[in-house]
Amino acid sequence: MRLFSSTLLSLVLLGTLPTACCSTTDSASNSCQGPGQTPTDPGGVQVTRIGGGELNAAGQTWPYQLLRLEVPGRAATYAQWFPPRKPGVSPTVMITKPYDGISWTGEAVDAKWASRGNGLHPDDSEPHHGPGSSPIAFTPTTPEIISGEAFVYLFHDFGVLAVFGRFYAGGDLQNDRDDMNAGMRFLAQASNVDTTRIGVFGGSWGGYEALYAAADAPATVTPRVGVALSPLSDFAQEVDYVNRIVPSRVSDPAMRTRYQQFFEPYFRRIFATTGGDPVTTSGTDYSRWDAAHLVDQVQTPFLILHDDWDTLIPVEHTRALASLAPQRFTPLYFQNTGAVNWNTLAPDHGPTLAANGSVAITLGVGHLLLKLGAAEQTLLIPHADGGVRAWLQGVRALQQQDRDVRDVAPRLLELTDPRVQMFEATVGSVQPGAAFVAAQVNAVWGTSFTDATIRAALEAGLPTP
Repeated sequence: MRLFSSTLLSLVLLGTLPTACCSTTDSASNSCQGPGQTPTDPGGVQVTRIGGGELNAAGQTWPYQLLRLEVPGRAATYAQWFPPRKPGVSPTVMITKPYDGISWTGEAVDAKWASRGNGLHPDDSEPHHGPGSSPIAFTPTTPEIISGEAFVYLFHDFGVLAVFGRFYAGGDLQNDRDDMNAGMRFLAQASNVDTTRIGVFGGSWGGYEALYAAADAPATVTPRVGVALSPLSDFAQEVDYVNRIVPSRVSDPAMRTRYQQFFEPYFRRIFATTGGDPVTTSGTDYSRWDAAHLVDQVQTPFLILHDDWDTLIPVEHTRALASLAPQRFTPLYFQNTGAVNWNTLAPDHGPTLAANGSVAITLGVGHLLLKLGAAEQTLLIPHADGGVRAWLQGVRALQQQDRDVRDVAPRLLELTDPRVQMFEATVGSVQPGAAFVAAQVNAVWGTSFTDATIRAALEAGLPTP
């Protein structure tokens, strides 16, 4: 259930690759940041700095720390932490990283997977792996890569915490949930974090982690805003989807087998926590792993982006979640035209979301910046040249089919905020958000809005085709 990250657009904003220095697994030799800058432990999280370095980009430097976070009775969690540089307290974004392979922990499991390298490998660090188990994909990362993804927030003087779920290391659902909770507990004790302005961001399995990070967050650090791309929000429904709905949609035996092989490693982790298939296995417990639980526990407003042809995590999950608590879960659906053929549609997060990945990141990152940024702060939101216009052309085609696209105008309206400057590095353009949005809308709908009139127009909805 892998999904693109915000790395690409962060590097577009940067214009050049960042560099990092002083990475080490020996905390005694880490001279980039003094030990006094690592927060103490007022709330049961033991924090050990096992490395660090700094991001050098755009003529500036941002120190980071590589941390082990330990909550009593739980396995260790690992995170990369960029403390805010400004005096006082600052907004902070927590990024969920379920799959990224890290090699700096000192644990044998990370060394083993790092030696294997990028690609498909046996899922043999998971306790229930055995004959017939499917392999999993391993994608190594480095502090430099994480720094590139963090840059868009660091540039705005935010702190950034990347929390690694380490799917490849085994474990179960509860272990992943514990990892995210350890990250939130860390933010609760970090003295330079504005605990009223915390955001959380994740996609796919990381979207599940983002939702549950908010659900379990200590009251003092309840995130102000969350963004989840194609999140898994109901595990009972996901098992039902794979085991019963997919076979009803997909008649091709080879494609059915492909689904089963893909989901097998996920089901091992799900069943290790819940006890098995909720329909065929007695004694299972999904009470803490469904939409009703999220509605009861999540106080954070979330923007959720989802493709209506997502074959990994069906869009019905998000529709159900949003219908239960529309004041808390705001969806944006990437809709497809034409008729779907489930026998030929590959298991992925949907063709329209894939084609408009840069747009999803622009809207998601922009939403976080707008909700967390200061009232008078200039917000530089990256975009890919032509991306928003191409997406809107598809939206107009949906209008012509009488499809409901009322969820689009509010997202465009956000980009017209007076604080926003839209940035595109490949052509070197920077322009006010209102002027940018007016130009895109005019080009697609043939209108003549200006930066002074586009906000009022979008408050009434999109133009008619």
